[in-house]
Amino acid sequence: MTFTASTLTSALAADLAALGFRDALLEHMPGTGVSHNHYRIIGSGWVLRAPHLSQSGMDAAAQLAIQSTAFERAAPSLATPKLRAVLPVSEALPRGGLIVEEIAGRLPNSTADLLAMARALAAIHSLPVPIPADRAPIPYHPRPLAPLAAGVKATLEAYLPSSGVSARAKSIVKKRLTWLVDTARHNQFEAINCLTISDAHPGNFRIQADGQAIFVDLEKPVYSCPTIDLAHAVIRVSSGWDPAAGLKFSAKDRAAFIETWLDAVPPEMATLAEPVITLVRQAVWLRTISFFMKWRTESAMQGPWSAARLGPSAAAHFRAHIDASLSEEGIISAAEDWS
Repeated sequence: MTFTASTLTSALAADLAALGFRDALLEHMPGTGVSHNHYRIIGSGWVLRAPHLSQSGMDAAAQLAIQSTAFERAAPSLATPKLRAVLPVSEALPRGGLIVEEIAGRLPNSTADLLAMARALAAIHSLPVPIPADRAPIPYHPRPLAPLAAGVKATLEAYLPSSGVSARAKSIVKKRLTWLVDTARHNQFEAINCLTISDAHPGNFRIQADGQAIFVDLEKPVYSCPTIDLAHAVIRVSSGWDPAAGLKFSAKDRAAFIETWLDAVPPEMATLAEPVITLVRQAVWLRTISFFMKWRTESAMQGPWSAARLGPSAAAHFRAHIDASLSEEGIISAAEDWS
């Protein structure tokens, strides 16, 4: 059964009333998220976040546990929404749901906003890290390049052959994959353990009236290397993902973003992270275009990945952005300067 905002309101009435939302009305919030639908609880300042797929193939209970834990642990940073409640898996919510604070704000659109994003990331990355035994259910990657390389390799093996990428571009991608796998095997830099959000593209931030940036999409948390987030925020293939973000920046702006983050995190983290920022940026570029190949294939089919879920405008933007990113010119350009 497909639930509209109206039928979902009826189906969840008792659960919402038990949480203090008596006679609540839900309003679907148009968005561009691949994995979630969002429903405003009208007049309350809270939002129902309802996943409809896991990009990594995780089961519903595990996905819900990881995300709810991430919201709880990130809250002291003051750079993420508060979590109010977890709704269990049900017919109405086949992957459960989270009730999180609604963040009033706009998408980033200036250099000042880019620096605010850096400070938000630094606040999250600077949080105390639990001992290894207490990090579950959030995954812990002490050797961050190893799982990243394994995931990219598996995705490219499945989707590169039928991706429509030109022979020349395909050769470049294969060479970069060889580089990444070899680097992951031999270049294990000193571990930097912090809460990493793994999806730090500008469309996942909101800028509040006071200029503070809030990261709103704790879908893929991991205890790993913070330079993964620094890369995702500023490589062109991810910074152009959200059609409404409109954030454009120069190499100088990107350098200022990095400097702002380095100044805001603990000195020992900055010292360990700075030498590997470019290296990890290269790896995240490859991870991102491998995801694009997967999305281009899966979104054309019926099911949870279907582009039809996004609406025609967002779907058209994603297709155009992915087509440009996977064009021969786009891949050659990115491979030459690693975005």
